[in-house]
Amino acid sequence: MKQEIVTQYLALKLKVSQMITRLQEQEGTITELNREIIRLEASLTLKSEELMEARNQAKELEKNFKKSDKIGKIVVNTDNTAVPTAELKKKLDQYIVEIDHCIEQLRKP
Repeated sequence: MKQEIVTQYLALKLKVSQMITRLQEQEGTITELNREIIRLEASLTLKSEELMEARNQAKELEKNFKKSDKIGKIVVNTDNTAVPTAELKKKLDQYIVEIDHCIEQLRKP
């Protein structure tokens, strides 16, 4: 009878030891997952800020595009004087460069 109790005690002690090992492994996994969550939340925040900035740039480009559209109409309506046309062409070229730059920025991952 005493031998059976000792055997049961040792079996229970082994099971408890195995449970403690599994618990420690699970705690390690939880810790790693919490670190991953923190890293992903930081990445999400950064990407959200980048998205907001890109949207603001898009709005700015829309405004500039509307201005350049008006300038294009002015160019059509002006006389064949060289000075205003050259200035307008220079401004249009500047807008095109800015738009190309913004498009490249939006395409970057």
